[in-house]
Amino acid sequence: MRLRQHYGGTPERRNRQHLHGPEMSAGDAREGIIRGKASRARLGGKLAGLSLPRQIAVIAFWPFLEQLLSFFVTSSDLFIATKIGLDAQDTINISDGMGAVVFLMWFGFVIQGSIMMGATAIVSRMTGARDYPQAQHGLHQAAMLGLLAGVISCGLLFACSGFLVTHVLTMNEAARAYALQYVYVAAFAAPFSGVVFAINAALRGSGDTRLPFWIMMGVGILNVIFSVTFVFADAPLGGWRIGGIAAGTVCGYAISMCTLILIMLRRKKKIFAGRQHDSLEELVRENGEHYAPPLYLNFSNLWPDMSMQKRILKIGLPQAVEVFGMWGIQMFCLSIISELPIKGVLGVHNIAVRIESLSFLPGFAIGMAASTLVGQYLGARNALMARITIWKCMRYAIIFMTGLGVLFCVFPSLFMEIFSNGNMTLIDTGIPVLRTMLLVEPFFAACIVMKMSLRGAGDTRRVMFISYGIMGFFRVVCTWVWFKTAPETMTLWGIWLLFAFEMAVQSTILYKIVKGRSWTKLQV
Repeated sequence: MRLRQHYGGTPERRNRQHLHGPEMSAGDAREGIIRGKASRARLGGKLAGLSLPRQIAVIAFWPFLEQLLSFFVTSSDLFIATKIGLDAQDTINISDGMGAVVFLMWFGFVIQGSIMMGATAIVSRMTGARDYPQAQHGLHQAAMLGLLAGVISCGLLFACSGFLVTHVLTMNEAARAYALQYVYVAAFAAPFSGVVFAINAALRGSGDTRLPFWIMMGVGILNVIFSVTFVFADAPLGGWRIGGIAAGTVCGYAISMCTLILIMLRRKKKIFAGRQHDSLEELVRENGEHYAPPLYLNFSNLWPDMSMQKRILKIGLPQAVEVFGMWGIQMFCLSIISELPIKGVLGVHNIAVRIESLSFLPGFAIGMAASTLVGQYLGARNALMARITIWKCMRYAIIFMTGLGVLFCVFPSLFMEIFSNGNMTLIDTGIPVLRTMLLVEPFFAACIVMKMSLRGAGDTRRVMFISYGIMGFFRVVCTWVWFKTAPETMTLWGIWLLFAFEMAVQSTILYKIVKGRSWTKLQV
């Protein structure tokens, strides 16, 4: 009896309080009204009836494979690039140029990332609320915004890349030429990738992570095939060197976008085969409450709706501002790193980032699962499960990423040798950097999951302010003061140690925010 009184009555009563209490209002849809079926606080579709660990595994599995594939594809670009060096110095120049390329392409693709975040948040929330027509509507509006974002990204890369590699980064002429040769070709991939990323993000928000994997696998395989052909085949088909690698990227995204659109168009015919009307509500009623119709494309629905697009941008633009700021901060750090009197320092930093990205594979996959599940549980008015999801996903990410950090620390020369083509200058400089990752990974894992979860809940503004404030202080103020007052003591591995401390501070602040409940009450 005491236990019953302490916890607020019978389990049934507590459950009613949990579902309908004021702190569970985060799942309210646009006008603050959730459809009646959503109040059951259960997820539908392929997630129905699964335990939370199995839900996480179902959603994270395909994104993990996608991240793994992406790692090998982007790493193959760097691997191919360092193999075409004419001598040791040319290899260092190519490595430096590709190091700049990473940040230039990041700059160009920031806007596309904001559309992805908005699409995932809207579609996951509507899917959790079982408002499938609105989820479909969000997909179509996100696809149009993705195309627009891709065109803008292409223009930004052409307009700004020359200035950045000339006036911001300290590079020799050969490295600068390699960087611009890649970017001016790869920029044409942006419109295609914008559509692919937007549709894939909406699919993940609905819980469909398998199709995005197959599409991105197609991007990767085509990228490698075309890149190898354009680089190593006989002229005129081959012999393009760095430009050939970039051209492979363009071909991969262009063909994959056409394939994805064709698949999404054919889905509708398959779903409504033999039916007189294409009503999603009738389809759901006939198939039962746990049925979740897959997303599909319909050309007749590809008309701009400013209301839905504003909702997507309301969530996504703060992330774009955040990532633009983060990019600016990273470019500031990169400009200081390029000033260090260390041969091939930009190349070493890029290789270290590439190796560290191997640890992102499980981290981002689990974070993606957390983002999707948080959005769906809030849409189903189950804020308790949304919070539990974050803690469990964070635990899994820390375990996996810390384990990889141990490998980087114990076998640094093995990882460095893969991407340096045996260049001892690059290997010796990179070994101390890789050993700092043992300190970085646990905090990085926590940050990835908590940031992606908060974004999935629509709380993108606080994530933006935290990223700006903490990264700005450590990576701009502290780095600049160090560079101006004691430049002779500055090393690449020392800068990475500073990054590790910054991650620890970020994760502490994010933990306090997630532990609170204000993010569960946001409307999207």
